[in-house]
Amino acid sequence: MAPALLTIAHGTRDARGADEMAELVAHLRARHDGPVENAWIESFARPDVATAAEELLSRGATSLVTVPFLVLGAGHAKTDVPGRIAGIRGTHPGLPIAHARVLGLHPGLFALARRRIQAVSPSPAPDEVLLVTAAGSSDPDANGDLSKAARFLAEGTGHRWVETAFAGVTWPTADLVLERVVAAGASRVVVFSWSLLAGLLEQRVLDWATEVNARTALEVLDAGRFGPDPAVADVVMDRYREVVEGDARMNCDLCAYRVPLPGLERRVAAPSGGGTGERLTPET
Repeated sequence: MAPALLTIAHGTRDARGADEMAELVAHLRARHDGPVENAWIESFARPDVATAAEELLSRGATSLVTVPFLVLGAGHAKTDVPGRIAGIRGTHPGLPIAHARVLGLHPGLFALARRRIQAVSPSPAPDEVLLVTAAGSSDPDANGDLSKAARFLAEGTGHRWVETAFAGVTWPTADLVLERVVAAGASRVVVFSWSLLAGLLEQRVLDWATEVNARTALEVLDAGRFGPDPAVADVVMDRYREVVEGDARMNCDLCAYRVPLPGLERRVAAPSGGGTGERLTPET
């Protein structure tokens, strides 16, 4: 039997998020030969990590691969998830457990995000803003990754005005950013939530956008979130395979010499020393 797959998600009070996770687990079970379960970090969601691990063992699992179903490496990924895994090790000291990294800035997620954004805005105007949002964290590393994600998405979707914002915890919150772009002359904002499942914090951002739209001329287009898309299941399985088979890449998930990025497809597998001569912007 292949090592069992245990995804560990944040937890949500939004019933839509729990339904989406169940759909995602179904996609994973269709892709994996071993048993698959999901657990939640937050105490209000069930099952917890220990219970889900016991379920996998009861179904014959002799080893586990744990994949944090988290999109940014903040406190949950760095402290809470490892703590739960330590609990499994304490209960089952001889059980082989290998731990994967967060889904993070995976090229599969960027490809899906581009599709979501281009579905609502195939040809962005110069005064159109791409607003990439997240729940928010006290971890500067995670918040910085959102900034990288936003810039990377703007490069691939043709947006030349991009902002990041959060639902809370840190700055800037989305309500303030929406006010700023209105004051700066934006006519339209495309909101994409860098989140995996439906949740109350994502809805808070959309509520703010609706309120701004109701009293200004700003048009708001909701590009959604990642959701329980089969492409997300592929990303999870990629993180699983990295643990089981190893990962030969150097230091860049999103390198243009590895991934066919929009407008830079000729760089894939090209010698990186000399470059290929493309210009990102025309000479003026």
